[in-house]
Amino acid sequence: MEIRADEKIVLKPIDKENAILLFPLFKADLKEISRWFPFGEDYIVDYDLAYVDEKKPPFDETFVIYCDGVPCGRAGLYDYDKKKNELFIYYWVATPYRRKHIAATALNAVLNYLKTLGVHRVLFDVKNENVSSISFLTKLNAVIAEENEKYTVYSYALSTQQSTGLLLPNQRFG
Repeated sequence: MEIRADEKIVLKPIDKENAILLFPLFKADLKEISRWFPFGEDYIVDYDLAYVDEKKPPFDETFVIYCDGVPCGRAGLYDYDKKKNELFIYYWVATPYRRKHIAATALNAVLNYLKTLGVHRVLFDVKNENVSSISFLTKLNAVIAEENEKYTVYSYALSTQQSTGLLLPNQRFG
């Protein structure tokens, strides 16, 4: 299912074609991405292609983010807890596409999509040194659910007043 965020930003479920198209940008950022996510620098597109066949939408899904028809990032859903009706979400936007409201616009679209599925809460697992994501989540009004010396888990409620904290496309963040 395609998610249209606005006239420029569209999210499409990862498939073999868009995984291959996005991979050069992913590979260019892999050294940085490996600091935040469990990807080694030896990551190859075949890992994404294997996931395409194993994912179980709607709660286990990776979306490729398109800006003006060009793949430029990813947002993914994982570890759905049916009992708590919550799941984890991650996002990444390639370096050339940052600071253009793409992450906020795409994330708003994913959060609105999850609301339609009846999900109550999303969680973001962030390394404490990832200042950009922490700043972004603070502006989203996500709250700290757990923390230790390496990671902080931010929680964002979709079913309460807190959900009015969605970023507007014209808001800027660091």
